[in-house]
Amino acid sequence: MVRKRVALGLAVSAAFLLLLWLDAALPGGPIFHILVGLVMIGTLLEVYGLAERHREEPMKVLPIALVVLAVGGDYALGGGDWGGAASAGFAVLWSFYAAMGLAVALGLWALAVAHLLARDPHRWLQDAPATIAGFLYVWFLGAHFFPLRALGMGYVLALVAVAKLGDSGAFFVGTCWGRHRLAPRTSPNKTLEGAAGGLVASVLSGGIVALLFGLRGGVGFWVVFGLVAGVAAQLGDLVASAMKRSAGAKDSGSMLSAFGGLLDIVDSPLMAAPVALWLLVAW
Repeated sequence: MVRKRVALGLAVSAAFLLLLWLDAALPGGPIFHILVGLVMIGTLLEVYGLAERHREEPMKVLPIALVVLAVGGDYALGGGDWGGAASAGFAVLWSFYAAMGLAVALGLWALAVAHLLARDPHRWLQDAPATIAGFLYVWFLGAHFFPLRALGMGYVLALVAVAKLGDSGAFFVGTCWGRHRLAPRTSPNKTLEGAAGGLVASVLSGGIVALLFGLRGGVGFWVVFGLVAGVAAQLGDLVASAMKRSAGAKDSGSMLSAFGGLLDIVDSPLMAAPVALWLLVAW
């Protein structure tokens, strides 16, 4: 099982790197937008599937339509020119969150009204929060990948390396030397030793990607980046574990079932993406 998972992971990683290489050669990042949009939709469906197992009835069609509109709108607007704003430090955050604040307000309004009109009002407090929380969790956090892409594809790769190689480091160290549980009620198999090994792997992987791609920032910055983004990535993994435990599910879905579902792949970079953006534009 482990060999199959490693082989499949290498194949998925190679395909991902090929798509990013092709995207880097095209203006505006069309392949990246399509890829992120598809991943958002798949992840959103898995989150809503977990909510259904918990006996909520979230909407699906409207949130997916809003994700498509938001991703398409970002691409149509040229990615918001986030890369140009980054030279002004915090200006990129103001610019990005101003646009996202408007999009969030419109999205919340549309989803709330849709539930009011199309669903049983006696279940509003059960179903509408599940729809809205899933939408914000997947789309709002995932939207941070677009300004990261505008800063440079190397920074996206650095984030993914910190998150996913940190996951791998935590798994192998925890399997071999883990003794003390990290969060027994949420994920009994995770250990403090594994978490520490994961952070070491996050720091090393972030630094190696920065060196290979000539990313800005010295050794100190990439140590901090690996540690802080690595902690956020591990929290993302725990959030996904809490969702599955709440739904009584072992896996988040059947997509990429060898990894436990699509959510299990993206949970850590999803939570770490805002932290990565804040560090990169504020350092």
